[in-house]
Amino acid sequence: MHYRLFLNRQMSRLGLRRKKIFAIGFNKCGTTSLHSLFLSLGLSSYHGQAWKTCENMSILHSYDCFSDGIPKDLAKLDTVFPGSKFILQLRDLKSWVFSRLAHIERMTAMDAHDGGPTWDNTEFAIKAWIKQRNEYHLFVLSYFADRPSDLLVVNFIRDESAAEKVCGFLGYETAVERPRENVNPNKQPPPEHEKMFKNCIAELHLTDEEVLNDIFCPSLASDEDKGRYPEDSRLLLDSVN
Repeated sequence: MHYRLFLNRQMSRLGLRRKKIFAIGFNKCGTTSLHSLFLSLGLSSYHGQAWKTCENMSILHSYDCFSDGIPKDLAKLDTVFPGSKFILQLRDLKSWVFSRLAHIERMTAMDAHDGGPTWDNTEFAIKAWIKQRNEYHLFVLSYFADRPSDLLVVNFIRDESAAEKVCGFLGYETAVERPRENVNPNKQPPPEHEKMFKNCIAELHLTDEEVLNDIFCPSLASDEDKGRYPEDSRLLLDSVN
């Protein structure tokens, strides 16, 4: 396995592996587990921030897989690396917000900041995240609407068969268990986070049901998008079965 990783990494650096795998969903959606899965398949994987600008060609050419946030220019990645695969990893809105708030507080305690005016534990930030998430997920679905074989939409946290779906999507027949990195199912958000989230969904006029969706909240979408795309990945399963 270590030899395969080394070989793949060298081939990527030489430009011999042009087809990449981009996990283009938001952070705190199982990206660490996805990174572990990529490594277990013998793929060289970059889990971090530097690739997201889509400008650092040295990093983009040096690895097979990329994760830990959304890219600045999806179309550029698609053009520069034709034939690549894209994974939109998801998480239900409510637990995603709480996970982000907890992460920010941990980073603040360590005097580390990821940057950006909305990377903060405020109601202003939460509302901005929710709106950005809705717009971005709908943009990705629209971008790949005519190329379903290039995009996998998967909830890596909730879906027990997520690892199998990723492997199948990438053309691997091997059966692997879903990695569970940074998972704490018994962790509960503090009351102040619960209160902020409640205030935000009230201001945005979201229902209790749609904040459990992992793709988008219909209340924030146009009538056209509501009918065009499923608001939760479980509806994708229903359409297949």
